[in-house]
Amino acid sequence: MEQSLKPRITLVFGRICSGKGSYMKEADKRIVVSDIVKSMVSSTNRDALQNSMHFDSQIGTALINSIYIATMADKEHIVVDGIRQVSIVDRVLQAYPDAEMIWLEVPYDERKRRYENRKDAKDVEPLS
Repeated sequence: MEQSLKPRITLVFGRICSGKGSYMKEADKRIVVSDIVKSMVSSTNRDALQNSMHFDSQIGTALINSIYIATMADKEHIVVDGIRQVSIVDRVLQAYPDAEMIWLEVPYDERKRRYENRKDAKDVEPLS
């Protein structure tokens, strides 16, 4: 029996408008943690979704399951965006120790230009 290659798993981090979404376009499978949280939380309120620390364990488990399902579907490159808690990163790295972590850094002026150009309805606070 031929052994399949392990998929490349990348955890991508960065400030708003740093290019995480563009980076994810290169992936064979994209997993956005906020989508997982939305499926677990009845609220669509942005603060409720971002302040979800009280159920990090469930988010971590759901994320690991999502990655596992993607690996079983023969996805070659899985990119995860939106992990906000160190405890979730730690859980993912325990399950997938070969996962790489990438921090995207873009100068403030470029991020500000992108922020102003994207006109995203969820952008209600100033860029930091």
